[in-house]
Amino acid sequence: MPGPNGSQPAEPIGAPARLTMWQAVRQSWLIHPDWTVADHLAWLDGEGYDTDDMTGDPAEVVGRWLAEHRRTAPVASSTNDPRVYMVAGGDMVAVFDSAEEADIMAVTMTAANLEPVTLPLTEAQWEQAHAVLRSQQPHITVTDARSGRAAGAS
Repeated sequence: MPGPNGSQPAEPIGAPARLTMWQAVRQSWLIHPDWTVADHLAWLDGEGYDTDDMTGDPAEVVGRWLAEHRRTAPVASSTNDPRVYMVAGGDMVAVFDSAEEADIMAVTMTAANLEPVTLPLTEAQWEQAHAVLRSQQPHITVTDARSGRAAGAS
C-alpha cells in the first residue's frame, strides 16, 4: 500500500498467503541446501503440495530446478572472510548475522507477496552496498539486525 515513506506492506487480511510450490522448494532449499530431491519431495508432500500437478516426473523436475540453483548459488567463502546476509524486498533491505535469520525474513517477505532476494556478502561488500543505498535510494528502509549493532533502521 502507498504510504508516506513509499510502498508499505498492507495489513494482513485473514490467513497468510500460501507459498507456491516453487516458492516452497526455494525456501526449503535455502534452509536445507543439503537436502536431496527425495527430501524435498517428501517435505512437499508432508506440507500438502500436489507434486502430481508438475509437468513431467516430479523427481526430474525438482532435480533439474535444484541442480540449476545449486550451480548458480554463491560460493561459500573461508572463515577468514566473515559474511553478512542481506535480504531485499519491496522498499526494505535488512542485514543479518546468519543465513537462518535471513531466511526467516525472506519467508516473511514472500508471504507478503514480495519477491525477496537474499545474498551473502562480505562485511566490506555490505558497507559498500549500504553507502550506495543511502546515496542513491534514500527512500529505502535499511535495517541492521546483526547482534552487537545499534538496532534500528537507517
